[in-house]
Amino acid sequence: MDFDGLDGIEAPEGAVGHWRPPYTLLATIGIVIAIVFFGGGFGVGWAAKPTKEAGFIVVGTQGENIARSPNVNIIRPFQPIQYNQNIPNDAVQTFDDQNAVLIPAFHVLTLVVSTLGGTNYTYSPNVLRLYVQSKYQNSQDTLAKIYNVAQRLQISPDFFNDIYAISTGLVDVFGYVRANQAKVVAGRRLLAASSDQPLAVDLAKAFIRSGLQAPELQGALGNLEPLWPQLDDLVDLVYDIFDAVRGIAAQVDDIVASQEAYHSTLEPLQGSVQPSTVEVSADLSVKVLANPYSASLIVSIVEDEEAEGAPATGAAQEPTGEQRRMLQQLTNPLPAGFIPALPAALPSVLIPTVWHIVMYSNDDGTYGPPGIEQACDMVQRMVAIANSRLAPTKFQLFIKECRNKPSYQYLVKPSRVDWLDCTATCWIYENCGDMIEPSAQDYPRTVNIYVAGDAPPSDCSGYGWAPGATDDPMYGHIGFPWATVSTSNQNSRGAYEGGAFALVHEMLHHLGLQHTYSGVNCSDADATADVPDTPITFQSVWRQPWSWRASLACSAYWNKTLSGNWDEANRQASVRVGIPSGDVNPAFDSCPNNTGSDEIANYLTYSYDVCYLALGHLTSGQITAIHQISADSNPELYAWGQYYARFPPPGAFPSPPPPASSPPPPAVSSPPRSPPPSPPPPSPPPPSPSPQPPPAAVPSPSPSPSASPAGPSCASRTQRACTCKASWNYLGPTYRDCVVVPGMESRGFFCEVDRTSGNCANARNGWWDYCTPCVSSGSTPSPPPPSPRPPSPQPPSGNAPPNCGPGAPTKTAGLTCATGLWKVTGSNITYSGCANPNRDVRGVWCALAKGQATVAGAGWDYCLDACNALAPSPSPNPNTAPGNAITYPYDKQCQRGVTGLPSTCSCADNYNIAFPDFKTSYSSQRGCTAFKETNGTGMCIVTCTNNRKANRQPYPCDCASA
Repeated sequence: MDFDGLDGIEAPEGAVGHWRPPYTLLATIGIVIAIVFFGGGFGVGWAAKPTKEAGFIVVGTQGENIARSPNVNIIRPFQPIQYNQNIPNDAVQTFDDQNAVLIPAFHVLTLVVSTLGGTNYTYSPNVLRLYVQSKYQNSQDTLAKIYNVAQRLQISPDFFNDIYAISTGLVDVFGYVRANQAKVVAGRRLLAASSDQPLAVDLAKAFIRSGLQAPELQGALGNLEPLWPQLDDLVDLVYDIFDAVRGIAAQVDDIVASQEAYHSTLEPLQGSVQPSTVEVSADLSVKVLANPYSASLIVSIVEDEEAEGAPATGAAQEPTGEQRRMLQQLTNPLPAGFIPALPAALPSVLIPTVWHIVMYSNDDGTYGPPGIEQACDMVQRMVAIANSRLAPTKFQLFIKECRNKPSYQYLVKPSRVDWLDCTATCWIYENCGDMIEPSAQDYPRTVNIYVAGDAPPSDCSGYGWAPGATDDPMYGHIGFPWATVSTSNQNSRGAYEGGAFALVHEMLHHLGLQHTYSGVNCSDADATADVPDTPITFQSVWRQPWSWRASLACSAYWNKTLSGNWDEANRQASVRVGIPSGDVNPAFDSCPNNTGSDEIANYLTYSYDVCYLALGHLTSGQITAIHQISADSNPELYAWGQYYARFPPPGAFPSPPPPASSPPPPAVSSPPRSPPPSPPPPSPPPPSPSPQPPPAAVPSPSPSPSASPAGPSCASRTQRACTCKASWNYLGPTYRDCVVVPGMESRGFFCEVDRTSGNCANARNGWWDYCTPCVSSGSTPSPPPPSPRPPSPQPPSGNAPPNCGPGAPTKTAGLTCATGLWKVTGSNITYSGCANPNRDVRGVWCALAKGQATVAGAGWDYCLDACNALAPSPSPNPNTAPGNAITYPYDKQCQRGVTGLPSTCSCADNYNIAFPDFKTSYSSQRGCTAFKETNGTGMCIVTCTNNRKANRQPYPCDCASA
C-alpha cells in the first residue's frame, strides 16, 4: 500500500511484514471511487484533513468505555497563535501552554517521523518541534492535527513511566506501515482519491487494524494495549499520527539543516583585532588599534561591599612558585592568608553567575513574556539541577545576582518583535549586543548569562565560547533564548530537563572543554585539551545510523533501571565519574577501528536529553582538563571560585528543598464519582484511595511540588502530586482551581495542572488531572498584577533647592541615586548623592540605587542639570592656556558636545587605544582626546546604538562650537 502522503519516499527492498488486503472492501471502494472519479475528478492527496474536527472532545460518552479504561481523553482544541508578532500576554500564554503539551509528545513523535522517513537520522525532539512550528506557522491545520495526537499520546498520567513501551511499540507499527505500504492492490491509484472520501480512510484503517493483528506486531500490540485496550482507539490513534506527520517525514534535508543550526558544531569565534586606517585630516592618516573592550566606569555601593566582605582566612601560608604566579595574575587580590590550590588537586570551585533576563513592553503597559516575574525562580531551579550534574567536577554555580526588573532599563525592549529579534540569528550579541559590555558585572570573575528572544522563532538552545574570553564580555558571556529558561518549556521535567543540560553544556564550554566528537573524520576531537579517555567519535549521536536505537536505549534505562525516578537520576549523576556501563555498547560505534564505542550521554556531545537525564557524565580526563584549562585561561574565576567554595557568600545556596514525594499509586479502573446534583458542595472524586502523605524520597535539586497551605490562597492538589492552576480555560469558559465542568459531571473534579514549578510531569493528555478541592478553592485569588512601569521623576519646583543627595532623581526617568555611600571601583574615596570624582565636563553624576541600570546597562547616571551649580566646575585644561607646553594625550573636555562622529555614536567613557606605526599605546582614555600621533586632532573610540558597523571603532572628533 503506497501512502502518497510520504511524498515520494520509496519503501525499502525486502521489507518485512505482510498484509492481505480486504478484497470485498476494495471492490466496493473501487465502485465508489469510479463514481467520484467521473463525477468530480481526483483530489490532491488522501487524508489532507483530519477525520475529526481539530480539538474534538473525547470524554467517553459511552459509559461502558469509561468503565473499561481508567484513562480517558479530555482534548483541548488547538488555537492558532502568531507567536512571532506583537501579541498580548494572554495569547503568548496560550502558545506556551500548547507548547507544554507538545514537548513531551515529541519524545515519541521524533522516532515516528524518522521511521516513516526511512532516514538514518533521529532528530532531537525539541529540534523537530521547533522546525514544525516554524514550518507550519501559516498552515495551522497541520499543527492542529499534531496537537490533537500529542494529547492522546499522553492519555495516561504515567506517560513518562511508559514512554519506552509507547516508543518501541509505535516504532514497530510505523516500520510495518512503511514496509507494507506498496503491497496493497491498486493502492496508489486508490489513494490518490480526495481525502473527503471516507472509504479511503476506512481502507487505511483496515490496513492498520490488520497489521496490529499480524504476528509481526504482537510485541508492539502488547506494549500499546495496556494504554489503549480498545483496538479501535489504537487504530484511530495510529492513523491520525500518520496523517499528522506523513508530510513532515519526507523533509529530511530541511530538518537536518535545522538540527545543525540548533547544535552548531562551530562556536562563534572572536576575530583577531586589526588596526584601522583613520583619515585624521586631508594630509594625515594614521593606523589605530582599538582594544575591543575596556571596562566602562564601574561604581559600587559601599554597604553592598561591606555585606560581601571577605572573612578572615587565618594565618598566611607561603605560596609555592606556581601559586605565586597564579596570584600575580589576579586583578582583584584575594583576602590575605588565602592561597588557592593548583588545578592538579581538583579543588572545589564555586562560580558566581549574574543573569540578565531581557523583557519587552506591551501596549497595555505590562511586560512580557508571561512568567517574567518568576524568571529568577526558574533560574534557581535550572542552576540547582545543573549543580547536581556538575558535582563530580568539583565546580558549582551560585546566583550572585538575577536581574528581571524593568528598573534595569537595558533589559526592556520596546516590543515583542524587537525582543524576538535578539535571537533571530541565535547569538544575542549580534542584534542586542550593545547592552553586554556596559552591563557585564564583575567580569571575568563572574559568568554573565543573557536571556533574550524565544524559540521559536530562534532555532538554537544556547551558545558559549570554549573557553570564554577574559578580555571582552562580548566574547565571554553565555546566551540562552527564553525557552531554555522557562519552566513552560525546556526548564522542566516534561522536556527531560533540557534547560539544565543546556546550561551544563555551555558552562563546560565556557570553562574550556571542547566537544567529544569530530565533525571531519575519526580524529581525537578533544586531544588538544589533553583529554585522553573519551573514545574517538565521528559526528554527534543524532547523525548515526543507530541513533534511534541509542534514543530507545536511554529511554529503556530511564524506565527500567531508574524506574522513571527523577530524584534518583540526579543523585546517581551527582557521584558519577567516567563512562557508566549503560553507555558502553559496541553497537554504537562510529569509529570501529579505534578503541571504545561512542558515548551517547557525555555532556559534551550532542545527544538526546533523555540520555543526559539517565546516563549523563564526564570522564575523569575531562574533569582534570576543566580544572587545568580554567586555571590557565581565567585565573580570576578559578582562584576566587576556590575562595567562594570555602567561604560561600550569603545566599549562595537556597535552603534545602522539602523531600520529594513519590507518585501515588495508579488510579483504579473506575472513573471518579459524579458529584451530587445539589448543595452541599460535592464530595471529592475517589478515582484512587484517599491520598496519604507519601514516603519521603531523596531530596531533589528540582523538588516535587509541595502542597499549598490551606486558606484563602490555597491551591488544590491533583491526583498525581501536582497543583491546580489558579485560573484556566476550557472550550471558552474560564474556571478556577479544582472544579466540575458543566456538562462533564461524569468526569468529577479536575483542573489544568500548574507547570510553574517545572516539576509536574504527570498530567493527563499533557494538561489536566483529577483533583481534590482544597477548603478555600472557590476563593483562589487571581495572579498578581504585573509590575507597573516606574514613574517619571517630578521636576523640582522653581523655589525649592534641587535634590542632589542620596536617592536624588537622575536625568533618566525612573532612576535614582544610591541611598548610601558609593565609590568608584579601585578607589577608597566615598561619595554620597551627586558627585564628580572624575571631573566629568558633562556634570555631576552618581551611582544608581540597587536594582537599577540605564538603557545602556551602566550602573551610574548623570544628575539633574540643577545639581551642577552646587558642584565645583572642572579645572580648565592647562593644554589650552596660551604659552603652556602641551602634554599629550589630553581630554579636550568638550562641554558643548562632540562633532564628527557617526550617527547614534558617542565617545566611550573608557577605552584603550594604540598607534602601531608609532609603537605607542594609551589606556583608560575617555571622551574626545588629542594625541601627539594625530598632530593634536581629537580622536576617540565610539560606542553606538543600533550601529554595529561603527561600534568600538576609532573616529576623529572635535568639540562643538555651539
